[in-house]
Amino acid sequence: MFFRAASCLFFAVLSVPAALAAEPDNPLQALVRVRVAEVRQTEMASFATASGVVEPFRRATVAAEASGRVVERLVEPGQSVNAGQNMITLDAELAQIARRQAAARKRTAQVNLSEARSELARGQNLRQRQFISEDTLETLRFAVQRAEAGLREAEAALMSAERTLRDATVRAPFDGTAEVVHAQVGDFLNPGMPVVSLVDFSRARVRAGLTAREAAEVVAGSAATVSLEALGSVRLEGAVRSVARISDPTSGTYAAEIWIDNAENRLREGMLANVRVDFVTPTTSVAVPSISVFRRDGTMKVFVVEDDVSRLRTIETGRSSGALVEVLSGLKLGERVVVDGQFALRDGAKVNVLER
Repeated sequence: MFFRAASCLFFAVLSVPAALAAEPDNPLQALVRVRVAEVRQTEMASFATASGVVEPFRRATVAAEASGRVVERLVEPGQSVNAGQNMITLDAELAQIARRQAAARKRTAQVNLSEARSELARGQNLRQRQFISEDTLETLRFAVQRAEAGLREAEAALMSAERTLRDATVRAPFDGTAEVVHAQVGDFLNPGMPVVSLVDFSRARVRAGLTAREAAEVVAGSAATVSLEALGSVRLEGAVRSVARISDPTSGTYAAEIWIDNAENRLREGMLANVRVDFVTPTTSVAVPSISVFRRDGTMKVFVVEDDVSRLRTIETGRSSGALVEVLSGLKLGERVVVDGQFALRDGAKVNVLER
């Protein structure tokens, strides 16, 4: 009896897994919640974005070109000046004396030349009548040449003296603002010493670094939008003036120079700028949100939802506008791609599509 009961119990234990194995395989699967977006056509324009720094359109450190003591300071820091305006006046007494001396030497040289030419004319007349030799006439010709050279030398000396006299007045080379005035009344200046630091901010230059691909696409004249952190939401329109062909050895980028107007005079040197340069004419393209695209196994992928099932799809991408990515192949208009929750998905997983 005991053996028979144990046999029955053993048979019952062995038969439980067999019965379970005979039941259909239907495990519960948790649905992954996702949000989707439709594949649509949209206008896209490729653009480059870069950080830049504002620089004045023109900048110069005006230096003294003559020696002398400062007798007048006619400009102060922050003052606007016009091209040719006198900013600093040096003591010009010695320069005036030197000019008068040079002018006197020029007049002497002119008299000497007139006399030499007169002697030559008289000698030529005497030579025709055989009163003097050819050697004597040649000497008179040399005298005229020496007098002409002396006049040219005197004229050059006068020009130099006049230039020195003009240099006693330090003038602005262009319209701008005197940022720093280095000279004070009473200072003695030598040639090359800084006098006034002058900047022209009627326009500004923004220098930004582009990647090699961007530099190959951007051309002079391309439209640019510049936003400046220091000015809040202000956006300024400008144009690309040039793109360097030599990369910066530190950053590896290519310097692009953008010119922008500064009509309101709000720009200052050193302001940080965010630059956007459009370099392709907008075209209609098939596009998806950038957040739906990811790289896997060396190719670009998206998850497409078909009948509440996720399907991993390989796509070929083109331009990017930041929020959107152009799709060259792999998707059709109207298909739905996952934009939120894709990193918890696998190919063939069931999903619960949430309303956006």
